[in-house]
Amino acid sequence: MKWRYHIPPLAALNAFVAYARTGGIRRAAVALGVDHAVVSRHLRDLETALGVGLRNRTEGGLSPQGHEYYARIAPLLDGLARATADMRGQMPQLTLTCSHGIAYHWLLPRLPAFRQLHPGVDVLLRPVDSDCRFDPERIDTVLHADIRYINDQHPLRDPPRIQALELARPLVFPVASPECLRRLARPPRTAADLLHAPLLIEDNDTEWRVWFAAQSVNVAQVSGHSRLWQAHLALAAARAGEGIALANTYLLEDDLKAGRLVRVTTTDVPLRDVTLGSYVLRSTDQAWQARAFALLRTWLEAQFHTGSETLVTKDHHAPPKKRLPIMP
Repeated sequence: MKWRYHIPPLAALNAFVAYARTGGIRRAAVALGVDHAVVSRHLRDLETALGVGLRNRTEGGLSPQGHEYYARIAPLLDGLARATADMRGQMPQLTLTCSHGIAYHWLLPRLPAFRQLHPGVDVLLRPVDSDCRFDPERIDTVLHADIRYINDQHPLRDPPRIQALELARPLVFPVASPECLRRLARPPRTAADLLHAPLLIEDNDTEWRVWFAAQSVNVAQVSGHSRLWQAHLALAAARAGEGIALANTYLLEDDLKAGRLVRVTTTDVPLRDVTLGSYVLRSTDQAWQARAFALLRTWLEAQFHTGSETLVTKDHHAPPKKRLPIMP
């Protein structure tokens, strides 16, 4: 067992893992709450002790040896931290990232109930842009979960060691403010009439084209009234009366109840119910097994299931929630 005595100091290993996860010495210092000179010294000492360079000093980041060393020791240090926290009856902070729309309109009002139910779980909610890629190697905490709306046109392509669970597959439908609908020249008779209405488009017109195709209206391009970056902004524009947006009840439940937005309907040919994607919960294999994350995962499943009556109709049945395969 003499090899045990050759393990580098824990402080140096923690500095190296923080550097690998944050991508910089100063960012690692902020994460650890120490001066950047301390992190720099730990990294030099660790490289000297190992006899190899762990950093790519030309391009930044880790060297090939650094990547290999990080992949092997990070899970061990994380396990040590969790074991220590469990013995103390503590739970580490859990970072939950998600798009702005689901964060502000659905999750934020419900989080106090989770905190009251599980006061020992420290959840940090971090809204990020809808196109932010889930990257467990770059997050500043091992307990990182992500809720993302995954469009059927763009399936998951996560790296290995990622778990994914479909939480909900909501119906998507057009909505507008009552004032916007009153400004239309005439009520839409069919789905095709909406092509002449002021449509609000997010980053591109993919969702509108797929939605129209489900209504048996095939168009090569949807010309929108305004182009916005994400659903959160499109709904804000719809509330302001600028046009018609595509959305689901998880993003506008309160707006529908208050009458700020209403579902757009047609007079002659009813609109078909359409699903375009799913809300998916993701984390690393390691975080998936942590008790704090298991509590949050169970709670999220129950919360999303509460609104499941919005997910199934006589024409389109949502598949049961399942673990999703991760595409290579």
